[in-house]
Amino acid sequence: MRRRDVLATVAGATAVGVAGCAGSEAETETPRAFRVSSPAIDPDEQLPARFTCTGEGVSPPFVVERTPEPTAAVAVTASFNQGPITDRTFWTLWNVPPDRTRIPAALPGEAVVESLGGARQGRPEGGDPGYLSPCPPRGEPFTYRFQVYALSERLSVEGGATHDTASEAIGNAVLASRRFSVEYTRPSSDPDAQAESND
Repeated sequence: MRRRDVLATVAGATAVGVAGCAGSEAETETPRAFRVSSPAIDPDEQLPARFTCTGEGVSPPFVVERTPEPTAAVAVTASFNQGPITDRTFWTLWNVPPDRTRIPAALPGEAVVESLGGARQGRPEGGDPGYLSPCPPRGEPFTYRFQVYALSERLSVEGGATHDTASEAIGNAVLASRRFSVEYTRPSSDPDAQAESND
């Protein structure tokens, strides 16, 4: 089974949430000293297919323009609604050095991202570390949420910890955060499937 198809298997009728903004500030701001944007995501438009199972299935980029003092690390979580009262987290990233102004797209699916100053990524129960691309049922709109955090300390949580463990540790060290929300509707057929049918 391809990695990008796992989310549909694990989460059923769910998709991942990415919230982003292209040059504008996100919905949730605490405090104003923390500024985050995304060059690839516009909350007024659909989540680009590149970040879903329809496309490359890679993680989206973020730009950390300013952090409040005394930020010791930056973290990211991504989630979507699995039910009326249940959220599912599909990406956790933490211990990004505060002097790194860019979190690039397409981070490798590794517990420790050496190219990002040794930042760490979590995993779902029974899954692999890293970003798991949204793959919702076709034709149904889903809202995905990405939250970027300024942390008061570097976390001792090891890379490859479960998303629940990582999210709890992140929540206990938050100085400020920005949340981005964006919708995505998976098309009735994927481009690669259409190409194969035309061969």
